[in-house]
Amino acid sequence: MAYNLIKSFGIHQAYFEQISDPTYSAIAKILDSAESDLAPELIPLTGGSAQLPWGAAPGLAAGTLTLPIKEYSPELLRFLAPWSSDVDTLDSDGEASGSITTAANAKGTSVINATTGIASVAIATASSLKPGNYKIVATAAATVDIYLDNDLGGVTYQNNSGKINDSAITITSGAGTSYLGLTITGGSGTIGFTTGDIATFTVNPSSSFLYKRKGGLIGTTPIEFKLTIFGEKVNNKIRTTTYNRCVASSDNSIKYLNKDWASIEATIQILQPTSGAAWEDTFIDAI
Repeated sequence: MAYNLIKSFGIHQAYFEQISDPTYSAIAKILDSAESDLAPELIPLTGGSAQLPWGAAPGLAAGTLTLPIKEYSPELLRFLAPWSSDVDTLDSDGEASGSITTAANAKGTSVINATTGIASVAIATASSLKPGNYKIVATAAATVDIYLDNDLGGVTYQNNSGKINDSAITITSGAGTSYLGLTITGGSGTIGFTTGDIATFTVNPSSSFLYKRKGGLIGTTPIEFKLTIFGEKVNNKIRTTTYNRCVASSDNSIKYLNKDWASIEATIQILQPTSGAAWEDTFIDAI
């Protein structure tokens, strides 16, 4: 019989599996660490003139595990915060032709008007689309400026407020005006904007994958899951720790770092199962 010392090196991956329905599972690969706090507090028995406790008994353990995750899938995110079917939308194939929301008046009523304003804003050339939230601002009876909330598509800002057109755009009755892959079509009558009125819409570019996630929805609940942490395999030695009942809370990586990859700081609460062990540690010296 070989004599082995139990040891642990590195972290290879984490595996999540929903307890109520094992259909749902997810893998996390790019991890910084997995650090648990399972030591129960020791409650000392003190009294009299003794300088040290007469005894001690175990109290509660914090039972938390911190898991910084730098790369994650939509399947994983369902475990890391309260979830419901309304939380996320996944289109694995994306939008080959891009997409646009219906332009709507945001200030005043004159910009979007089938007769005296803009009748529609539609996609003309998907490859020319610039992503983001747009603002159409009336500058005169028949002209507008266009504002965009980002320049990721390569537009050039004309001022510090996000205006992207270098000269006023004229809207003509019944005719389409082309701009950044869009066609802005004038109403059927005489165009008559009220200066300062605003309409808004959103454009998504051509894509091969699209995922949207919402937070703070009423009715979401934490999902209980089983979590297994795998250390790196070194010299055929494998160590895993399984936490049999957990829930998690995280910031869902709403952070952006200067020249660095952001991570989800997941805090996992290890819970006491109704039967069996709360956690299991396995060390294998494979042959």
